[in-house]
Amino acid sequence: MKLCNPFLISGLLFFGILFASIPPLLWGQVQPTPAEIKFINKQVQQTFLEFIQLWQEERYFEMYELGKTQTRVELSPEDFATRMVQLDWVPTKMLDDPAMKISFRFRSLIYVNASLEFRHKSKEQLSFTKPLTFLLLLEDGAWKFDLIQMVRSPFYVPNPEAL
Repeated sequence: MKLCNPFLISGLLFFGILFASIPPLLWGQVQPTPAEIKFINKQVQQTFLEFIQLWQEERYFEMYELGKTQTRVELSPEDFATRMVQLDWVPTKMLDDPAMKISFRFRSLIYVNASLEFRHKSKEQLSFTKPLTFLLLLEDGAWKFDLIQMVRSPFYVPNPEAL
């Protein structure tokens, strides 16, 4: 009398090895390596500075192209540009103190903390400085912004607990 089927034993062994290897694979994809952090920091800084420059120059259709897919579905380019034009404030510069700080949530989701100086569009003597947090998501190899945050700036802050 046979106690165990050889196919059953080999199947259980296969699935046991498969399930044992899944957690390390998942852990490795969540947190970037130091080399990846350096590379991502450089990419994000470049994208962020480009985005801020477009915003300063009020080039809203070009800003729209740097938006996340989800928010581009919610807002058309015309709606985005119209709402940005209606905002009273535009950033004039990014302050170096405190410097831009990049916080990793996952390999493809990060926050950029920066202090921006804003001026009023029609009353240029009015200005204020505000530390802001920007959510960036990696989509198709490029870092993308939350356009909903932009149309509510400078007063909207993404909630990291909502993710």
